[in-house]
Amino acid sequence: MTDTDKPQQVASNKRMLAGWIATGWASFFLVLLVTWQLLPADTTLGIGTVPARLVFALAHVFAASLLLFLGFLAVGATRWQIETADPSANPAAAGEGIAKTNLHNRVHTQFLSNTTEQFVMFSAALMAAMPFLTEPWLRLVTVMTILWVFGRLFFWGGYWYTVVHGLPTYPRAIGLGMGLLCTLTLAGVAATGISLHFPTFAGLAEGFSGAGGTVLIQPDPMQTGSNLLPVSLFSLVALAMAALAVFPKLAPPVIPMAVIAVSGWVYLLVSGSIPIR
Repeated sequence: MTDTDKPQQVASNKRMLAGWIATGWASFFLVLLVTWQLLPADTTLGIGTVPARLVFALAHVFAASLLLFLGFLAVGATRWQIETADPSANPAAAGEGIAKTNLHNRVHTQFLSNTTEQFVMFSAALMAAMPFLTEPWLRLVTVMTILWVFGRLFFWGGYWYTVVHGLPTYPRAIGLGMGLLCTLTLAGVAATGISLHFPTFAGLAEGFSGAGGTVLIQPDPMQTGSNLLPVSLFSLVALAMAALAVFPKLAPPVIPMAVIAVSGWVYLLVSGSIPIR
């Protein structure tokens, strides 16, 4: 490739990646709609107390963690093949060398590493959002877990697409985008709930089912303490996302997520959905 061809190739790669990202976002909302419609509305009725919600949330975290177990088994199986063929190939001493010489191991290791990172963020967002969802909306946790697992498997498949077709690993952007949207959704619920109830969360221990099941977040009308601390923190995080989307260079993978996070948070504040006390 000549120096004159390189800018065109970079532009082509960016358009290709943007197309895969757009496909991932469209897939997220399509699967979300289908899953929400198929899931019975009474799935989460009766889960109003904190212990019941904790067990409910932990069950979903455990379900999501099974992907880590699959990744671990996949890595172990490929390393077993390598070390039985070459007993001197000790991963403790030559892990990088093994990764470079065995394609299967590279794919599985990358999946396991990235899924571990995503799992930590997703689990934290899930556990933080759980106390603030009314009973009918608790099935959002189930839907997001299903979508997250589906996205991770698609991410894994994206790497194998590269192996088979010898193309860039852009297809994994579909799975990556779906998983990040799940985390962002639950993180948004948690941020809203914390801002509404801060600094006292005692009322949540009594359990609630919401006003006719029509609200996503259960507000606390008796709360009088200042919530400037969480509102300021979450606002700074939203602004940081916007900055990462445009500096130092335009970053298309981050732009849509930054737009959703920033515009959504601004709307909640400006509309008074999150009153600043």
